[in-house]
Amino acid sequence: VSDAFPNAMFLHARCAADVEETHLKDRNAVILVDSVINTGKSVLQMAQHIREINTAIQIAVVAGVVQKEAVSVGSPLHAFAREGNFNLVALRLSANEYSGRGSTDTGNRLFSTVHLA
Repeated sequence: VSDAFPNAMFLHARCAADVEETHLKDRNAVILVDSVINTGKSVLQMAQHIREINTAIQIAVVAGVVQKEAVSVGSPLHAFAREGNFNLVALRLSANEYSGRGSTDTGNRLFSTVHLA
């Protein structure tokens, strides 16, 4: 994603509170990148937080793998997407139920961000 948008600002946010109003000032869109979305809870919290700061901003989520249940009809993430200005793109939809946590998180391994706390 960084290669596709070389002029974009990069912010490594571990939680929603890491995204501040100054990060979104004068922005029309934000791209959230997550290697694996299991339940959708984390990305939903981030999107809701961003929406509280800027109600009109376009939010796009790019993910490597998304668990089917996270985006199924009736899920909180699906309901949020139906409100508008929110899109999710995934390389693969999975029915597996594995969920990594902590320092073994797939995102940390894929993006070599284990050293960023």
